[in-house]
Amino acid sequence: MFQFAEIDKNHPYAKATYNISAVVSVFGRIFPDLDKGRISLSAVVLMLLLTYIKIAGMASILGKPLDALTLFFAGTLGGILSFVSMLKYIVLGSVIFSWVILLANKMHPVMDLVMQMAEPIIAPFRRITPNLGMFDFSTLVAIMALALIELSIEIIGANILERLS
Repeated sequence: MFQFAEIDKNHPYAKATYNISAVVSVFGRIFPDLDKGRISLSAVVLMLLLTYIKIAGMASILGKPLDALTLFFAGTLGGILSFVSMLKYIVLGSVIFSWVILLANKMHPVMDLVMQMAEPIIAPFRRITPNLGMFDFSTLVAIMALALIELSIEIIGANILERLS
């Protein structure tokens, strides 16, 4: 998400995250970045691998049989749903932080980081929502759209997994 939002690597809180995520660069040799480096395909693959391992581990602990096709669909759907949920929380956090900044008239670097990460999510909705001066409904439309996407994926995913079982 930091790469997608093009957050500066020298940001005080982003620097630690960039250093921790250096393991992704190992996969970067196999999976190239997309969109001029904004989307790390290696990070997506690593996230999916970790999701597959988590689901397979939980199935093993619970003693449930799990075939490869079910693991693939459950892991992929779980990864996508986790990502969409994270996007919703980032947008919601940016709304709350904007209110805090308005009331306290101060900005902490974490607030700046969350608002920078939310901008690429909210920007497309700013183009389609009318400008009402002080009121910005693009964040509300973004949260509703992400919730609709999440619900649609959950319904479709449940139907696919039900047919696989």
